[in-house]
Amino acid sequence: MPDVVLIVAVGTALLLLLGMFITFMTLTYQKKRLLHQQEVTELVDSYQKEMLKAQLEMQEQTFLSISQEIHDNVGQVLSLARLNISTLENTITQAGASKLATSKELIDQAIQDLRDLSKRLNSKYVTQQPLSALLKFQLELIGKTGVIDTSFDLIGQELPVAPDKKLILFRIAQEAINNILRHAQADAIAVRVSFRADGMTLNISDNGRGFDQADPAPALLHMAGGTGITNMHSRAAMIGAKFSIESTPGAGTLVHLELPIRFI
Repeated sequence: MPDVVLIVAVGTALLLLLGMFITFMTLTYQKKRLLHQQEVTELVDSYQKEMLKAQLEMQEQTFLSISQEIHDNVGQVLSLARLNISTLENTITQAGASKLATSKELIDQAIQDLRDLSKRLNSKYVTQQPLSALLKFQLELIGKTGVIDTSFDLIGQELPVAPDKKLILFRIAQEAINNILRHAQADAIAVRVSFRADGMTLNISDNGRGFDQADPAPALLHMAGGTGITNMHSRAAMIGAKFSIESTPGAGTLVHLELPIRFI
């Protein structure tokens, strides 16, 4: 009888040990699996960020090349054309004087517009200016068209933003504004930048047609064929900012970006 009890006790102990061993191995496997999945996710995120960074660098290099081409070549050609026209003032009849004056005004406007475009594209210029000045400059160019009203509000004391992050913030704002101009059918754009002790927020709103966020097709159409939202989300994530969009059909759209102070 004691032998049976001993055998049962030993068997029970062995089963318990086996159960504990299996449980331990299962937990170890699950832990390693979770770690592996986390490593894979981190690698994918890192790869996507590096790809986006490379794309942005290529884009900025292209913008810089175009900006320099506009400033050094196209602008110079127009300036020479204006100079040539000015030399004709004393050789034409009075009837042609009005047309000559109009031509000079048009060339002057073209030169100024090209200079403004060159500034917007030049990443070196962008990184040297305060964010508020860049946004006001962008809105002033739109306001000059007389087609859409623009407003800008700066709340709080503007903090210096790192040049690379300021460039990304400005490009996000440009994309949001361009999407409004192309798709929103709005007649007003409002931009507000708020600086606080814990960070900054950027709000870009319009009074356009808006879209139903529950219905992806119109949303993607509204935001430049589906690439606008993705690009802005990805760029915001690169600098540690939170990005969101709120929209209601017939009530416009709000683009909201929040950057904590530790990332400024």
